[in-house]
Amino acid sequence: MNRFTNRIVRDLAWVIASPPLVTGTFNNTHWWSYNDCLKEFDACLPVLLALDQDPTPLVEHFQQLKSGRLGLRFEHFIAYWLIISPNYELVAQNIQIIEPFTNPHKKGCHTHGELDFIILNTLTNKTIHLEVAVKFYLGCPPYEDSFRWYGTNTRDQLGKKVAHLKDHQTQLSDKFSSYLQERGYIIDEKQCFLKGRLFYPMGNDTSPLGVTKNHLHGRWVQSPNTMAELFCSIDKKDWLAPLDSDDLLNRNIQMGFLDDEQARCYVHTNNDKNEIGRVFYLPESFNFPN
Repeated sequence: MNRFTNRIVRDLAWVIASPPLVTGTFNNTHWWSYNDCLKEFDACLPVLLALDQDPTPLVEHFQQLKSGRLGLRFEHFIAYWLIISPNYELVAQNIQIIEPFTNPHKKGCHTHGELDFIILNTLTNKTIHLEVAVKFYLGCPPYEDSFRWYGTNTRDQLGKKVAHLKDHQTQLSDKFSSYLQERGYIIDEKQCFLKGRLFYPMGNDTSPLGVTKNHLHGRWVQSPNTMAELFCSIDKKDWLAPLDSDDLLNRNIQMGFLDDEQARCYVHTNNDKNEIGRVFYLPESFNFPN
């Protein structure tokens, strides 16, 4: 990632090449492996290097995005990757499945769900239903249990997200195949990838069952005096690719953490203002569910 000098291009490269949290085949759906991601990154590398010299097309693509939500930003990167990829074509995005209520006493329509992407593999000529997500979770005991890995909104759990992708999101194109065919979409394959980072408490390296061994790691702490080292608080939009010294040049870097009541993600830096890790600081008021 560090070969890219433009922050937005580095984020795009991260979206393509970073290791997934989960891989395998579930409910007849292929979840991308790290090897799949690296092959696609290599295929896109010439375009990525050209964008690093002139990121204007990518910057203009993001001018269309009105929301600051990280999940939508991630999907916007996915859409641009599919534009530049020599292996895939973007057929459709955010396809809502809406049908009238079958109950005659109810008026209007019911939304069953939404497909993230329909794409064409130009090498195999197969049409693919692709679901994507980016997530960041903090672990608590028992660490082997994926339902004990939470977002800062503790209603969000790794186990719950994976189950929803496996059992609902990726199955929509099967369940509503006739609906999609009527609109010209005949799905040959289903694929999924879930990217992000898992944050481990200091002194623990036990991973939840079912995650990839090469997933991205971070740490979480709950005492502002735990680590007397250099840190820089970052916004959600900066949670993807590593920051370099130019990114951190004009940012507030302090010794330790801000002692406030907000859960914050920090870049752990060295004296040269290069990122060496990610750390989540949790206020004393933050509690994991029992």
